[in-house]
Amino acid sequence: MKSFDPLVPTIFHEPWWLSAATRGRADVVEVSEGGRTVGRLPYVMESRLGLRSSNMPTMTHFLGPGINDGAGSEPNRFAKRQSITRELIRKLPPLSSFRQKMHRDVKDVLAFQAEGYEATVRFTFEIHPAAEDVIWKGMRDKTRNVIRRSEEIYRVSNVMDPEAFFRFYSANLKAKGETANIDFPTCQDVALRSLDHGRGHLWVAMDDKGEPKAAIYCVWDAQLYHYMLSTRAPDSANGAIPLLLWNAIKSAASMGLIFDFDSVANQGSILLYSGFGGYVSPRYIVMKSTSIYKTLREIRRIKPEISKRFV
Repeated sequence: MKSFDPLVPTIFHEPWWLSAATRGRADVVEVSEGGRTVGRLPYVMESRLGLRSSNMPTMTHFLGPGINDGAGSEPNRFAKRQSITRELIRKLPPLSSFRQKMHRDVKDVLAFQAEGYEATVRFTFEIHPAAEDVIWKGMRDKTRNVIRRSEEIYRVSNVMDPEAFFRFYSANLKAKGETANIDFPTCQDVALRSLDHGRGHLWVAMDDKGEPKAAIYCVWDAQLYHYMLSTRAPDSANGAIPLLLWNAIKSAASMGLIFDFDSVANQGSILLYSGFGGYVSPRYIVMKSTSIYKTLREIRRIKPEISKRFV
């Protein structure tokens, strides 16, 4: 198991992940104290229409500062975290827009607000590690019943290569008449790297003919087991994804990791995720944009054709 490093708090902060997710374009600002690094903030910069912006890279669910606040009383450590975070922010290059979703160890965004950033919050469900029967009993009856029925239909495996996963993902979108909103080549490369590093699982539910009917992709770091992507065939049972999630949750618990559903997107995900029990946990988002950037985004909203040239 990877040991926790406060300067690299998630798998998304690790150099190999950022290199794959940004095609080698990631950068980082650092703060040192007494000859040692005490703060790091990764980012990726893009330039469009002469404006430089920084947003979340592909497949990178969380970023934010990694800080080693040392020992001492909580008030002193709080003051140190604030000071290091503000110094990191000030070291960022001039940008027309900046947006990042903070990892779970960022308990507040006061330092960002002090530097003129806006903040909002999203929520996720977390399932903390426990004995399998304890987690099972903490789930809704309906969720348990759906999983039981799916266990009678599907065989679950965590042996699937990234190319097959994304080919399956693409085929399912096509069958539904939908188009992908993700960068498949980059996503596939990230998934391959995570498996090479022994930090990823591709769970698949197969029918009695050995055909895949649903699949999910998860990764983990020293603290969390992250639910990343899912896909299922149009003719699959509704319980296929819950069955795979249950297997992933058991895997996380066996490693002593918190299972993170990685944000709640809509009412459907609230109903699905809450059925597994767990705790609601906040994830902060910070952003800052110049007036001209905001104006161009508004123009883009009114005239979508500009989106081909401006993001």
